[in-house]
Amino acid sequence: MGERDRELEVAPQWWRWATENLLRGVAEGLVSEQLQAAGVSGAQARELISAIIGSPIFLAARPFARAARQHEMLARLKQRMAATACDPTGIPRRSGVSAAELRDVYVAGNIPVILTDVVTRWPAFGRWTPAYLSETFGDVVVDVTTGRQGDPDYDMHAARHTESTSLRDFVARIEAARTETNDFYMVANNRVLERTRLGALLSDVVLPDGYCAAQRLLGSSALWLGPAGTVTPLHYDTSNILFGQVYGRKRYRMIAPFETSLFEGARAMYAARDPEQGSMDPVLVKDVVLEPGEALFIPVGWWHHVRALDASISLGINSFPFHNNFDWYRPSNVA
Repeated sequence: MGERDRELEVAPQWWRWATENLLRGVAEGLVSEQLQAAGVSGAQARELISAIIGSPIFLAARPFARAARQHEMLARLKQRMAATACDPTGIPRRSGVSAAELRDVYVAGNIPVILTDVVTRWPAFGRWTPAYLSETFGDVVVDVTTGRQGDPDYDMHAARHTESTSLRDFVARIEAARTETNDFYMVANNRVLERTRLGALLSDVVLPDGYCAAQRLLGSSALWLGPAGTVTPLHYDTSNILFGQVYGRKRYRMIAPFETSLFEGARAMYAARDPEQGSMDPVLVKDVVLEPGEALFIPVGWWHHVRALDASISLGINSFPFHNNFDWYRPSNVA
């Protein structure tokens, strides 16, 4: 029997298994032992391993597999160290954070933080309420998303759920909601600040020196307005965001980018898993309630799931005075 005939006697799944383990760095001797334990003869095991490691395809794949193992090791190290924190599921609340500290510690470190004294300085805080928006801008026609509860991918399909309404009617709908609902919501994709007179609201937003580029607020800010019960599913963004909670409360569940298991089954920037549906183990989830007057710094790449606990008004800002476009960061799209 020739060499080719003996190779064909080994089932294809064992070729795949051996190739995968060799690429993972498993010693050839251990691979051979396992093959023989499965019924492959010693000679066949040696020939199979020799054929694999001599293959040009295997030689080309080996450096990529080595790099993948190195990155996997780094992610595992970060996971282990994150779990050692005194409060691994919390996010620190800080006041008096300068622009330099925000940039050097939290932006450069890719670390979330809740700032307790930023939104409280805005004229918007205490002024922006659903009633105020209705009284002041009630005639403004805005786009909102509706019919969300009938679509499991409502956030991905925001465009097809968009309808126009007066802000007065939309606020009335929020105030009429007697129970929590995720069916209607004004979201970032509605871009109401850029497209309507609501952009004037940004005059009520005054940020500490150096935090954000004030001249770009209009094109780099998003107003969120909706009833209790609105949910933004678990996803990540390709920019850093400062999320100011002006009215009402929101619950954030945040997961670090190094929890790479979330990329499994993800579509675009949306995870396949839901923190509200079953255990997230072994993923470490930071779980906080953002109170009125607080701002959450959401680092680029961090997964976050958001539920409004009350009727709420929020403002997302990403006009930082440094590079803040990481559109290339789409690891969930990597084949």
